[in-house]
Amino acid sequence: MRNSTGSLGITMRLDDFELKPIPDAESSDEKEVFAFFGLASFNAQCAEKSLVNFTMAYKLIDQSSLTQEQWLELYEHLNSQTFGRLLNQIKTKVQLPDELVEHLNLSLQKRNCLAHDFFYDHAVLMSDESGRKKVIKKLQKLIKLFQITDLAVESLSLKVWKKFGITEEWIEEEMRKQYQEYNSSINT
Repeated sequence: MRNSTGSLGITMRLDDFELKPIPDAESSDEKEVFAFFGLASFNAQCAEKSLVNFTMAYKLIDQSSLTQEQWLELYEHLNSQTFGRLLNQIKTKVQLPDELVEHLNLSLQKRNCLAHDFFYDHAVLMSDESGRKKVIKKLQKLIKLFQITDLAVESLSLKVWKKFGITEEWIEEEMRKQYQEYNSSINT
């Protein structure tokens, strides 16, 4: 893939991201297809939430003096929007690298197919093991697509959040604290 530079002044190669391992198919039975569908759906939702966070960060640049209540209201509003609406908002405000725009458009299309038409479109293939193997391979490709989307948008978000003093280390520390609080609450 070629390098692209957008208005954030970054060069991005979408094939440079370190992805989580995608499991191999074992039995190709229906339960395994559903498990891969679940993993693809999980990764699509992660990509969508990354887009929410990126949109939120970019909106805060324009409205940095929000109260906590206004901040939460804005976040909830963005969180209720679809992937497509979020993507359109970002494309009107930010000049993204061409390669990323193409990838995001493809992710939107594939996410919508996954959410609305996947099993209908693949019903015939679900009838035998050979067909289910093909379905699993398609789902594995979607998992990879959505992982790349998530990581690419997350890396852009970090660039914007740094303007507010929020670094990757700060986010990791906050996540660690929340995880400890969660563990404490379930162990009491």
